[in-house]
Amino acid sequence: MALTWTNFASFKDVVKHYESIKPLVSKLHTREDDIRPIGDRNRKYERIVKISRNCYALSDGYHEGDDKFLSYGIHEYDYKTKTRTTHWDRLGKMEYYAPIVWRKHKDGTETVQVRNCIGDNSHYSMGRYAFLERHMPNGMQFIMGHSALQYVGIVGEKHYLAKCKTVPRGYYRQFKEATYFKEWMQTTDDNSALVFIRRTGGTWLHDPTTGKSLPQKPKVNKELKAKYKEAIDKFFEWGMTMSPLLPLSNEYNQDKAHELRKHFGSVDYVSDEFTPTRAREILRSPNHPMRLNYWVLFTSSVADYDYNQKGWVYTYPVQHVETKEQLQKVKSRFNSFINTNAGFMTKPKQ
Repeated sequence: MALTWTNFASFKDVVKHYESIKPLVSKLHTREDDIRPIGDRNRKYERIVKISRNCYALSDGYHEGDDKFLSYGIHEYDYKTKTRTTHWDRLGKMEYYAPIVWRKHKDGTETVQVRNCIGDNSHYSMGRYAFLERHMPNGMQFIMGHSALQYVGIVGEKHYLAKCKTVPRGYYRQFKEATYFKEWMQTTDDNSALVFIRRTGGTWLHDPTTGKSLPQKPKVNKELKAKYKEAIDKFFEWGMTMSPLLPLSNEYNQDKAHELRKHFGSVDYVSDEFTPTRAREILRSPNHPMRLNYWVLFTSSVADYDYNQKGWVYTYPVQHVETKEQLQKVKSRFNSFINTNAGFMTKPKQ
């Protein structure tokens, strides 16, 4: 299947391309479905959708709002009755969720709306990003960035393209009890999409009322951590003293991790019961039965590994400290481990 690149310079170009495409008709699609692939007809889900005579969407398919190529969460299959249910209240509107939406307004101005995928700040969609890269308007550029951050570039500027947190009400109700997902979801417009106004000459101006600020990075809760400073220092000193005596290995470390989970009531391979509160409980208690297990958990997290003829070979920096520089490196990694594992990081709101 060939990839298609477009570089529409105006609303008129979009309309012209739409009208040049013969609707795809098959046993799956009628002429009324108006499936008009942007390019390769084998990639029919990548299409131009006419919302109205003044609004056209460039869709990458299988996202919220697409009523022909439905997002995967809309369907539910009951294996007992062997029936499939389609939840239309999870659909949403194409003009809201499509990656690119062109509009022509009553005063003659033209705008383009660009939207990221749906999810929390760490979410990503390579399919969506590839589509945006290939179909940005003339004068705009999609920029991947780093650390799960994406941008839209125009001449001399780049604007942060936030993840969309707005979901159809049906999705929100579906995850009502699942706080892991619901913590970032909302049903009102989160203003995450970027809108650009086409100026005379074909350049673009960002509408400053659209888009969001860059997400804040997690910060150390220094006030909370200060209360545990003595306990943290003693735990590190004790652990470094113990390390040369420990038979650290992949098997040994897994056994200790299993004991840790079991002690706090977790099932195999699930550590959700080992919370930051319990990590701090271990730090405060020199005689805690899981103190050694918690230290081994840290040693596992900083293990170096390599592969040779005998398989994976693990080495543990905590057992090879001979200089101040090596000690400082281990302590730095321990500090990062404690900040995260014992809950001393304040996470920004998603």
